[in-house]
Amino acid sequence: MGTAARGRGRPPRLSRDRIIAAARTVAPEDLTMQAVADALGVDRKSLNYHVSDRQGLLELVAFDAFDAGFRRVVVPERDDWRELLHLFAVAVVDVLVQVGVLISYVRFDGKAGLSALAVVERIVATLVGAGLSPGEAGRTLKLIAQIAQAAAREALDAGHGPIDAQAAAVSRTLYGTEEFPLLRAIAGAHDADALIGRQFQFDIAVVIDGLQRRLENRCGAPPDDDQPAQA
Repeated sequence: MGTAARGRGRPPRLSRDRIIAAARTVAPEDLTMQAVADALGVDRKSLNYHVSDRQGLLELVAFDAFDAGFRRVVVPERDDWRELLHLFAVAVVDVLVQVGVLISYVRFDGKAGLSALAVVERIVATLVGAGLSPGEAGRTLKLIAQIAQAAAREALDAGHGPIDAQAAAVSRTLYGTEEFPLLRAIAGAHDADALIGRQFQFDIAVVIDGLQRRLENRCGAPPDDDQPAQA
């Protein structure tokens, strides 16, 4: 009973979840270690056990937002690795767009929640079953994540609108000149297509086609990870 009495009235123990919850109450542009400490009513230094600086804090909040979004993702069961890879790429783009302004702080460095790990494990297993090594499968997913992040940035920069910001910039630069006809044609095609995801679809198709060719040319040879290093 004495122990309970001593514990009564003490503030809740500081935790990663409490830090994230407090950080969510602060606008991203105002998010600092001190702002979170003030929201929690604790000394700034007490946050250092969980996060060391503002960069780490922003990454922590961004990762939590990404993981929370990914928990709502449903990637249907597919035996075809090409279709599964495409579905995964689209899902990552959608979640990153939901993360919004914190997208710059999402790091694909091996950290993931259990929900994301379950999806990644299934995709890796499918790629390995198709003939890739685990290392090749892992590098493929890292490449897909990078492509998805670029596509999500493009969508966010355009405000979810139909304008391709890069193509618009090229059009403005080349306006009134007859030079660089191919670049003007590319920029004009972007404006006409009005599809912010056209580059993303192209990139994913190139990756899938390249992997398909790689597997076809392997002809029974061991995956790259199993081949001896060249001197």
